[in-house]
Amino acid sequence: MNETAKQEDILESTTDAAEWSLEVERVLPQLKVMIRTDNKDWRIHVDQMHQHKNGIESALKETKGFLDKLHNEITRTLEKIGSREKYINNQLENLVQEYRAAQAQLSEAKERYQQGNGGVTERTRLLSEVHTDALALIGKGKTRNGRKRQQHD
Repeated sequence: MNETAKQEDILESTTDAAEWSLEVERVLPQLKVMIRTDNKDWRIHVDQMHQHKNGIESALKETKGFLDKLHNEITRTLEKIGSREKYINNQLENLVQEYRAAQAQLSEAKERYQQGNGGVTERTRLLSEVHTDALALIGKGKTRNGRKRQQHD
């Protein structure tokens, strides 16, 4: 019977219900159960993938706006540059044509100079040969005349 009495004592509460409720409310924050997460659990990985996907999508929306704005600015800038380039080309077309004509004249003048210079060089060479030959003939004439005079005298 001792066992039966012990069990009845345990099952029978002497605490008032109101006091019990107050005590439960007081210790309730301390009674929260913490479940440790297992990194190997696939559900956790799926949740993480969803979180990352949401983060990427929100970052993409923000970044896409900036990139679209940058694209529009670059497009406008390139259009401005193109129109300015056309304007400058139109303004300078006459000068470019004059420059090309001057370059053609310079090329012709250089070609004529090379031809003339080649002729002068050739004539200078011929003159040098004639001069050398003339000096040689004069030298032979003096030598012959000098011998002849020596022989006749």
